[in-house]
Amino acid sequence: MLLTICTIRQLPQALALGASINLFTTTGQSEPVLIGLVDDPAQLPTGFVSPYPLLPIGEVVPAEQLAQLSAMYTPTEFAAACKPLFIAEAFRRYPDTNQLIYADPNSCFLSSPTPIWALLAKSTILLTPFITRNPTTGLQDKSWPDEKFFQNIGLYCSDFLAFRRSAETDRFLAWWDNRVRERAFINFCEGLCLDQLWLMHVPVMFRGVTIVKNPGWHVALWNLSERTIHSKANTWKASGPTGQNEPLVFVNFKGLFNPDEGFFPHQNRVRLSSRPEIVSLLSAYRQSVTAQSLLVETSNPAYGQQPEPPVVRGWQYATIKSMRTITRFLDRVYVPVIK
Repeated sequence: MLLTICTIRQLPQALALGASINLFTTTGQSEPVLIGLVDDPAQLPTGFVSPYPLLPIGEVVPAEQLAQLSAMYTPTEFAAACKPLFIAEAFRRYPDTNQLIYADPNSCFLSSPTPIWALLAKSTILLTPFITRNPTTGLQDKSWPDEKFFQNIGLYCSDFLAFRRSAETDRFLAWWDNRVRERAFINFCEGLCLDQLWLMHVPVMFRGVTIVKNPGWHVALWNLSERTIHSKANTWKASGPTGQNEPLVFVNFKGLFNPDEGFFPHQNRVRLSSRPEIVSLLSAYRQSVTAQSLLVETSNPAYGQQPEPPVVRGWQYATIKSMRTITRFLDRVYVPVIK
């Protein structure tokens, strides 16, 4: 089973994700797809019929707690707080499902998910790291993000997770929900970052965890600097520090499809103008999302009442950086005490 979580505004991407994985299933069969809706289904377009089952958050979280969580969080934080609950509920509602992939709605499969299912046969949980080597190439490399930044957001990306049904998986989901539900804030000073910072503990605390470093898995904006991609005989291949010419299984377009989304709106390590293969993939992805387009672009999420931090660029961003430099300097200036 494939599970994704989205707002109504993200539904076209979720539908495109479901369509992408089913391009690679056996003829006459389709991969079960479940869409967790962190939104109010009453706001769906009139007459809309989803090709995949929808699981509204109102069926997972009691109304009183739903209102409480919504008041605490931004829409992004709210979705992260609910993710462990959706995964556990998917396993509960579909007792014949023994393997489950969670993928962010920005994801798209470009080849068969068979390698994922095969690895799950001998693993309990699959994680993918943000990076597999230091992105900095030397002392003069001032590009961003650097290695240090990932200590703020986590070692492993929660936009992709995979599970095999087991008592250990149940134990993990209960542990994760306990940590995340009311602590999914993005607050680096408090050591909090959505649902994913907690994942750094998982390989130590749980059995059967596999960290997947295959360059063909989870290609994304944050790891493009360490991976090369090319098309050969109508199939995409990826190479990186941990492998060469591996099938490109799936891509995460977060921060590429919508540059304001994700943690890297100010990254300058990758320039799309020098990566025509990424431009080609992104163009094809946009077409697939457009094919699923709904009249929902202007609908605001029903849950997550706190405002998302605005993304500023250009002179505004430069001014903010300069002001932060000044305040850091002032914090270090010795001010004598006058008696």
